[in-house]
Amino acid sequence: MDGRTTPGVPRRSYLRIPFELAGEAAPRRYIDPPGVTWKQADDDEELVAVLARALETSLDPREEALVNEVGARAVAVLMIEDARSGVRYRALREWWNLVVLDGVTAGVVLPVVFTGCDREGLDEATLYHIAVVAEQRSRGLGKVLLGRATDTLLAHGVWRIYCDTAAENAPMIRLFEGQKWSRLSPIEVGPL
Repeated sequence: MDGRTTPGVPRRSYLRIPFELAGEAAPRRYIDPPGVTWKQADDDEELVAVLARALETSLDPREEALVNEVGARAVAVLMIEDARSGVRYRALREWWNLVVLDGVTAGVVLPVVFTGCDREGLDEATLYHIAVVAEQRSRGLGKVLLGRATDTLLAHGVWRIYCDTAAENAPMIRLFEGQKWSRLSPIEVGPL
């Protein structure tokens, strides 16, 4: 988001755990588990709906505070608008994918590159958001979402992928560490 405070949301700082993956890393090339298929996130309504469902039970206290203030749907719309704005981020529409498990849309990943952070012709990238809806968690979908996004960004050509997650989000921290991302020093950030 843009770092402004939202009316009614108390200003506080949040501890984040950053991770990075060097751009010369080998692609992950995951094999999708049984029952997993993919859809390009062409339908904005479906994209907003799945992101909002995941935000309703987010393990990130920054997101939780904003969801409590303005609602999950409004936060999802704001996030998508920010990621597409071209101000801080750029993305190709075909990079954004919905994971479907046994015919049910279960999660989304939104890889982007930072605007103006290129080095020697290579972009710096991030995963703007990776989310699995509550009822589909603990089925390995975070791993396939992370793998898909990582491969997409590495194929695009990046000098690094930099991400962070809430210090409270133990499953995401384990996911990054399990995929051999480098853990960096914790940082404090303000509200979304």
